[in-house]
Amino acid sequence: MIPLRDSRRTRRTPWVTWLLAAACVALFVHEIRLGDALPAFLQRWAVTPAALLHPAGLLAALDGAARLLVSLFLHGSLLHLGGNLAFLLAFGDDVEDKLGSPRFLGFYLACGVVATFGQALLSPRSEIPLIGASGALAGVLGAFLVFFPRARLSGVLPLGCLILPARSRAFLFVPVWFLIQLAAAFVELGRIGETRGGVAWFAHLAGFLAGPPLAWLVRRR
Repeated sequence: MIPLRDSRRTRRTPWVTWLLAAACVALFVHEIRLGDALPAFLQRWAVTPAALLHPAGLLAALDGAARLLVSLFLHGSLLHLGGNLAFLLAFGDDVEDKLGSPRFLGFYLACGVVATFGQALLSPRSEIPLIGASGALAGVLGAFLVFFPRARLSGVLPLGCLILPARSRAFLFVPVWFLIQLAAAFVELGRIGETRGGVAWFAHLAGFLAGPPLAWLVRRR
């Protein structure tokens, strides 16, 4: 199921959630307009595990942190972007409402950084760029499950050419989502070292597991 909304009513306007979504869209439009210059742009701003974990790599320079954050807003396709936006708009406003806007922004970025390192540690020599908001959104999903386990979710279920309406509770949807990521990650273990790209499953797992404790820490502060 692709979630589109939930049953909760927020008390605050989710400015940070909207700004994060707008930033993802704006950068994706910029990527499209670059045309043949896109590879050079990704080389400059996208994070690769080999560079991230190298002692003299990205984090040794002042722009290392900038690359790490900018890569969270880059996407490889319209489908990649659309899926992430659906999760961000469905769950982000509720977690932002719970944490407050400034704390939610810090929480979101922290989950994204943890997710990036989680994926990089599994393939430390890879030169494939790590881009996308899905690791950060996995952290948002983990926090949502802890804060609102009984929330009702509404969305769509794609079945080939059919798109059917679907509903679920958070305590059912989120664990099933996590198990799917976990199964895919185990399959991916046998392909570590290959040069092709794909979904960063371990970033999803790392972000999700980091979400609840980071949300608790941020909210407690």
